[in-house]
Amino acid sequence: MLAAPLARAQDAPTSSPSPVVVPSQRPQTLPGVIPERFNLAPSPTPTATPLPPPTPLPTARATPAAQRPVPAARPVQTPRGAAPVVATPTPSASPTAAPVATPAPAPVTTVPRPVAPAEPAGEPASSVPPWLWAAAGAGGTALLGLAGWLLLRRRRREDDAEERFESVPVEAVPPPPPIQPPPGLTSAVAPAPEPVKPIVQAGEPFELALHPRRIAFGEEDVLLEFELLIGNLSGASADNIRVAFAAMSAHAQQDAVIAGFHGGPPGEPGGAPFDLPAGGGGRMPVRLAIPRSGVNVVQVSGRPMFVPIVLIDLRWRGGLSIRRFGADFMLGTAGQGDKLGPIWLDRPAPSSTLAAHRYHAKAAVAA
Repeated sequence: MLAAPLARAQDAPTSSPSPVVVPSQRPQTLPGVIPERFNLAPSPTPTATPLPPPTPLPTARATPAAQRPVPAARPVQTPRGAAPVVATPTPSASPTAAPVATPAPAPVTTVPRPVAPAEPAGEPASSVPPWLWAAAGAGGTALLGLAGWLLLRRRRREDDAEERFESVPVEAVPPPPPIQPPPGLTSAVAPAPEPVKPIVQAGEPFELALHPRRIAFGEEDVLLEFELLIGNLSGASADNIRVAFAAMSAHAQQDAVIAGFHGGPPGEPGGAPFDLPAGGGGRMPVRLAIPRSGVNVVQVSGRPMFVPIVLIDLRWRGGLSIRRFGADFMLGTAGQGDKLGPIWLDRPAPSSTLAAHRYHAKAAVAA
């Protein structure tokens, strides 16, 4: 194979080509030694890829570390004292050195290194030393104790101040002497007590009040004298008002008698008819008699007494209709509060103040 090139070289013009050094044999690698430490030729230093710091995640996962590439072994050049190599001239204008053939590096298998699983990131350690917390707690306790002591001391001072500044008993100032009327003048007569205002039921067209004046005992009857006050509350004019009266003694069937009086035919009016405008009022003097035979005597502690009842019935013309309204009153002596005292029959007629209270029959209340 080398004969043809040699013959061509002899026929070509004579030149002095530079000899090309070709390795006579394959590079050898020392067994058992790491190749990168004994490379004779300079080689680029591999750049190590820095491992990124582990990022704290909610769930700890093992992150494989980046593998560092292992550089391949480079061939060892043969010293210049090797066997001579036959130069093959290359026809060119200017002689140049032929490139040296470099053997391809053998593939290197990367062995993964076991990486320890990343530990879950815990809570950052407090930068405050424990003794500082203990000192702060002791200081807070001391402040609370000092505040309590100051508060207790202040209360004691206030108590002492209250004891020191107790009110000194002041001499009672005698009341001024009552003013004596000049000689020759008599004291004024005390005014009579005002009569009790009647209780007006809601929706009643009239306000009625009865003021007893006198009760007299006769041989055949008991005489009742009183004054009737009438006020128009209907809000409209009441024309041709007729008032009928009746008197009776309280007994067990009184409610039935009262219902028959107000529901029956109208009785004889006690006076002439009259008119009342809206909000107007008037007075009527009345005298009634109860026969002795109609007096219901009740024994109380062995003493006879009775209770008279006055029945009042009103009729008037309101617009185009005839309307009716009634009220009843029970008479007696003035007692305590709303109570009536009895009228005794074993003594003279009462001369003390008389009173009258509105009486509501049970049938009317139930209705």
